[in-house]
Amino acid sequence: MVTMKTRGVSLAAAATLLVCLSGISTAVSGGPTDQIRGHVDEMYQLVSSERSASESQAAVRKIADRMFDWPEMARGALGKHWQERTPSEREEFVRLFAAVFERAYLSKIQLADAEHFTYLGDTIDGEHATVRTTVTAKNGSVIAVDYRTRVGEGGSWRVYDLNTRVSVLLATIGRNSILLSRARPMLSWSRG
Repeated sequence: MVTMKTRGVSLAAAATLLVCLSGISTAVSGGPTDQIRGHVDEMYQLVSSERSASESQAAVRKIADRMFDWPEMARGALGKHWQERTPSEREEFVRLFAAVFERAYLSKIQLADAEHFTYLGDTIDGEHATVRTTVTAKNGSVIAVDYRTRVGEGGSWRVYDLNTRVSVLLATIGRNSILLSRARPMLSWSRG
């Protein structure tokens, strides 16, 4: 005889087995602060590991893809111009944006040690949350970084915006605009 309790235990066991077999990261468990901390810690471990640079980059890119909502971030960066773009133009911009942002983010993450990240907590409002952090750089400067996240499938909190009170990251992206200007010939919608 199958009771509700046995059915619940069986469903829980099946769900656990499915998660284990599918390779879903344990970073999906916990709230937004725990998930951001997990992603950042993973990145630090990879950056400081003895892997080759290309192996580390590929592994970090996978973590960044889980952490950041690239389409939403790219849409926010283009603002009103997003709606004017075709789906293929949007896809190309998302790819370029992710590459530039990832490079800028990683260059800044290497300026501090993992133990100099302070997680101040989060504020949850429905499906949105802001994770407040401070980062103390190796030169002693303290940078406040707020990760604005949205919960998605499976309870995964993904970053769709960063707010730094010191715009170090955005300045780096601006300096990397040469990368985007080099990519313009590839974009059929680029008009100068």
